[in-house]
Amino acid sequence: MKKRKLKQAMVAGIMAGAVLLAPLTASADWQKSGNTYTYHEQNGKVAKGRQYRYLPKIEQQKAWYLTQDGQLLTGVQKWQGDYWFFNQDGSLHTERDYVQSQWGDWYMIGDNGQVLSGVQQWMGSYYYFDPVTYLKLDHQDYVKSQWGDWYMVGADGKLMTGLVDWQGQKYYFDPSTYLKVTNTDVTVGGTTYHADTNGVLTPKQAGRSYGGDYSKYQPSLYNNTGQDQFGITQMGGNQNGYIYDQSTYTSHINQGQQRGWRMHQYIWDQTGSNQYQTQQMLNYFLSKIKTPYGSIVALDYEAGASDDVEANTDNILFGMRMIKQAGFTPMLYSYKPYLLAHVDLDRINAEFPNSLWDASYQSGLSVWPDYNAFPALSNTAIWQYSDYGGQQDLNVDLTGITHNGYK
Repeated sequence: MKKRKLKQAMVAGIMAGAVLLAPLTASADWQKSGNTYTYHEQNGKVAKGRQYRYLPKIEQQKAWYLTQDGQLLTGVQKWQGDYWFFNQDGSLHTERDYVQSQWGDWYMIGDNGQVLSGVQQWMGSYYYFDPVTYLKLDHQDYVKSQWGDWYMVGADGKLMTGLVDWQGQKYYFDPSTYLKVTNTDVTVGGTTYHADTNGVLTPKQAGRSYGGDYSKYQPSLYNNTGQDQFGITQMGGNQNGYIYDQSTYTSHINQGQQRGWRMHQYIWDQTGSNQYQTQQMLNYFLSKIKTPYGSIVALDYEAGASDDVEANTDNILFGMRMIKQAGFTPMLYSYKPYLLAHVDLDRINAEFPNSLWDASYQSGLSVWPDYNAFPALSNTAIWQYSDYGGQQDLNVDLTGITHNGYK
């Protein structure tokens, strides 16, 4: 970026207090003076200093002009603290436009003629204009917008998306919002990364880990594999419009943390297609979470679905968005036949890739997963492969999603 202030010669702007001149007499007019025009007042004299007024245009129309000792000014000019753009004929440019100044620099102009800064849209792309110099950024930089959000700008001045390298670290910027992602996992080019609270990406280690999920029917935590590293416990839920707490939630979290496990939670979601009930449910539970930001909050959607697949899907996505906005990792729990009958999984997968927690039980009492029984649903991040004879559900983390919220 050009690290310089606008040239002192720039003079322009519309101020709220600008005074409209009285109707002109025949003696007030423009007169050619070299390569520009000079404005002569009603008394035939040229006003000294800088004047910004509504005057007859050279083509016999009226427009706003800025003059210096009567001579009209063009390009980017300053007037009482703000910057404005004037056309080659001296008139104020009054439409949104991307323009080149008298010095060859590029600026964004608003529909009132004012030079704009920050993130601005033009012809389907977003650009960044420096708030001090108003110049389009011409090198890669990590910038703060006029709304307080942080963006990555490329060498062409456009906002960047996807995987970005910056000062030795990797970040991911959402293609739909241009915002940096934090506290979640992203998969790019076949590699899964975890984005921490600052958005710094770390490649997730390959390998699978094991853990159980719990409700009030298991007062104590088990470790049937002998290698459990995480647990997922029920907070409570919504059943037929009634919100209830699970009495064992806090004790399960405490037990898991004492064992050094990565603890997460799920919520019984029997709201069908009712987004109002989902909103009330999550407003209640999201303020009660006892695990770190970034950890999993799963919606247990296996009962109460309506006959409207799209309305059910809208409701699930509404809930998952609320969870994500609150700073946690959203997941959808159910079993394959129920999902295929009641939910549009393509829509879930498109917005929340690698977010399914799928139940499909193998036969026998082995504590280890038999992948011949895998449910074969794309987007499955956690597989609940056994209920171990009704004692406890056994799960395998296939993608490393249970590391979310834990370093």
